[in-house]
Amino acid sequence: MFRSIKIYAVLLICMICSAASSIAAQDKNLTAEEILARHLKSFGSADALSQSKNRMAVGRGDFTVLATQKTVTGKAILASNGSDLALFSTFDMADYRMERIGLFDNKISIPYVDEAHRSPLGTFLNFYDKLLGGRIFGGSVFSTWCLYGADLNGAKIDADGKKKVGDREAWVVKITPKGGLSSGSYIKLYFDAKDFHHVRTVYRQSAGERGFFDTSGHQAGGFGNWDQDMANNGSTLTEDFDDFRSDAAGISLPHK
Repeated sequence: MFRSIKIYAVLLICMICSAASSIAAQDKNLTAEEILARHLKSFGSADALSQSKNRMAVGRGDFTVLATQKTVTGKAILASNGSDLALFSTFDMADYRMERIGLFDNKISIPYVDEAHRSPLGTFLNFYDKLLGGRIFGGSVFSTWCLYGADLNGAKIDADGKKKVGDREAWVVKITPKGGLSSGSYIKLYFDAKDFHHVRTVYRQSAGERGFFDTSGHQAGGFGNWDQDMANNGSTLTEDFDDFRSDAAGISLPHK
């Protein structure tokens, strides 16, 4: 009697271990398409997602000057309607009063923050305009997020294994916008391995990213030394997303 119970228990444990190993093996080989499909489900119902085109988020915006560690707090507004997006923030600083970034009718709008200069963020996005034009910038905060539907705007996706984001594991997908990137440049999207929320985007643009931005609209000498250095030396922009909660439409979105 007891022996048969023990044998049953051992068999049950073996079955559980076998099932767990099978699931782990399946997850180990997730394709980019499977990762994005699970990501889409992480928001909630498709019905709720389709009703969440018009969005506006208002919150606090913090800007830290790394050289001095001085932090200034301001107000940030993020809005989108499924095709257009806008980010507007204000800060109580003489040389960085506001940030204005927009995509309207497929045209990028990033005005100067003072008489002749954009901010580091504005400069980066102006040079590497495929991040805005490809609906990658801002992630799922904006309803323009390129991964909300099957149409990736001509972008190519490839799985890039698992990496650590802080203390959690994340699946990584490399996305290459239409027209491609030069050698050494990449855009990587990170998805939490448990719930498949999009938690990070890393844009790395190598030195001399030819054909990735259009400077024809600038007047001669209009770049400024700092801007030209950015174009020549390459830069990295990282976006982190956290505090996922349901919005008014009932879909799970990042609130930080």
